[in-house]
Amino acid sequence: MKSTFDKNAEKFVNLMVEKIESLSMNWQKPWFSKVNSKQNFLPQNLTGRTYSGGNAFLLYFLCEKYNYQTPVFLTFNQARNEGINVLKGAVAFPVYYTLFCAYHRQTNEKISYDEYNKLSEEEQKEYRLAAYTKYFQVFNLDQTNFAEKYPNRWDILKAKFSGEEQPQEEKEMYVNPVQTVSSDSAFYSISNDSITLPLKSQFKDGESFYGTELHEMGHSTGVKNRLNRKGFYENDKFNYGREELVAELISALSGVYLGISVTVREENAAYLKSWCKAIKEEPKFLFTVLADAIKGSKFIAQHLNIRLDVEEVEEEKNTKVA
Repeated sequence: MKSTFDKNAEKFVNLMVEKIESLSMNWQKPWFSKVNSKQNFLPQNLTGRTYSGGNAFLLYFLCEKYNYQTPVFLTFNQARNEGINVLKGAVAFPVYYTLFCAYHRQTNEKISYDEYNKLSEEEQKEYRLAAYTKYFQVFNLDQTNFAEKYPNRWDILKAKFSGEEQPQEEKEMYVNPVQTVSSDSAFYSISNDSITLPLKSQFKDGESFYGTELHEMGHSTGVKNRLNRKGFYENDKFNYGREELVAELISALSGVYLGISVTVREENAAYLKSWCKAIKEEPKFLFTVLADAIKGSKFIAQHLNIRLDVEEVEEEKNTKVA
């Protein structure tokens, strides 16, 4: 019998693998479609609070797969509280959050993660951290009778999420030094903490240029004095491929924040199927990659002065969803 993790992880993995396989067949296809690559198309609940963590990526992919008209989701209980009916046959999708707590090494006394963070470094050594994941099943508004029940609210939401936004191609994207030279390669130099890109005129369009820049900026977030990403300094094939996947996802999500539709780096197309293999064999690999990608994209957004308003989503009983 499958555990709760296995049942939900299977849905996460299947969705991610399906997306990656579609890109492996056509690397010129964007991670997020033009429809979803708008700054306002952020997966959120009915109150407008946006999902964070890996949930943001997965719900983006879900919206694209089913062509949902809005990125608004809610639980069955939330729908019931709003007087909304979930349509017959609608299938929910899980969102998850990780709850941390600490136990005293001698007495086994349990304290909250907030209490643990208030302790001094020496006091924290007396505790061991524990984490577990909880899940909530959510439905998109398209899977409910919301439009029929609240036609005015529905029209407002549709207008909000269908509005076209111009990509901010002229935004100065400066996290570390960037130089452009006439060449056919783009790279981040750890030793110089700098990014080198081909000339903008060498790219087919502005989005391709900025997508490549965001990819290299994604790499630059992994260094020790920034996010100190696990495996960043390892030279083996697995960690290299993992870092490329993280950078791809950082670029994709950062592109959404900037209104840029980002495609897969051509040289990374060959890695796509190996990523699928790793995700299928160890679903927890997916969670760690998504977590690193979110941290990297938030770091970039912060340094580009982009206000994300990404908050943890409060569910019933003040529980927070990551």
